[in-house]
Amino acid sequence: MHARAEPIIAELRIPARLGTPDSVAFEELVGVMNGVAMALWRNDDFVYTAEAELASFQAQDFHDKLLFVAIVDGVIVGRVVADFPLEEDAVTATILVDVVPAMRGRGIGSALLARGEDLALDGGRTAISAYTEHPAATLHEGPVVRAAAGPSGLPADSPDVLFAQHHGYRLGQIERSSSLALPMPAERHDRLLTDAVAHSADYRTLGWWRTAPDELVTEFAALKERMTVDVPQTGIALDDEAWTADRVRRHEAELIARSEPLLVTVAEHVPSGRLVAYTEIAVPDDGDKAEQYDTLVAGDHRGHRLGTLVKLRNLERLAEHAPHIRRVLTWNADENAPMLRVNDAFGFELHGLTGNWQKTIA
Repeated sequence: MHARAEPIIAELRIPARLGTPDSVAFEELVGVMNGVAMALWRNDDFVYTAEAELASFQAQDFHDKLLFVAIVDGVIVGRVVADFPLEEDAVTATILVDVVPAMRGRGIGSALLARGEDLALDGGRTAISAYTEHPAATLHEGPVVRAAAGPSGLPADSPDVLFAQHHGYRLGQIERSSSLALPMPAERHDRLLTDAVAHSADYRTLGWWRTAPDELVTEFAALKERMTVDVPQTGIALDDEAWTADRVRRHEAELIARSEPLLVTVAEHVPSGRLVAYTEIAVPDDGDKAEQYDTLVAGDHRGHRLGTLVKLRNLERLAEHAPHIRRVLTWNADENAPMLRVNDAFGFELHGLTGNWQKTIA
């Protein structure tokens, strides 16, 4: 009997471009991670091209992303990404660990996680976030692990939950992913829109595709900056994010390079002329699934159905710009009852749960 080969943990440099000798390992890794996603979700919702993944890793103006892989017998079998926000006072890091299913239970995930934690320590970070994903089809009756807030729980017998707990992580927050089939029934759309318009007489909606108008980009950046302040964050550590017009432009360019440009609708408070709500959808050039990104209503303008209004208007524009899209996925904190009520009214259905696990290191 041959002894099992120990994994080699090695840094994978991000190539300048694809189709070169320097990009071979990166392109191999993309294929491996797509296989991991297919095995977990049983569909291609989170299968991405090498071009899209390269654009994401090359966008390091506001986040430093370090990538290490596990290699066994010359083959990549896992990876860890350590993501560091570059805000001046940042104390957090995000660690993402994936191992191919056939190679789990051999200590590879533990070795990758240890490397990620070492990177966080070296970077002076003290608060780590890590994630586990749980498709709706894998949720079942039985004991669960709950976060500090929210009604949902993760299966206590999940290997990923047990892995996180074994390594000293606590469940800080559960995020619920939901799926909406398109188009919405006309009766439902019209009923929601009539109600939203009746409650928002002092507001109007504006929108754009791919890039924000020059005259709105600075104010839009100020609104985006509120995402880490105004959204529910019970039980998790978040660094404040400074958003400027330049950061908005770089974010837009990254998503265009990923072939997933943003479709944005904002609400303007007419008496003051200020932007007070927005919603974003990343729209892929192909495939039938789009991803809802941020939706935010400024705290002092809530209660006017603005979340419903901007989301409805954005879906109307989505049908015009991208008629090939037949589903939208969205993510919300499990304790964000107001936004989840909006999703329920739209007809969103449970897609999965994501555990945001927290660990303090020193």
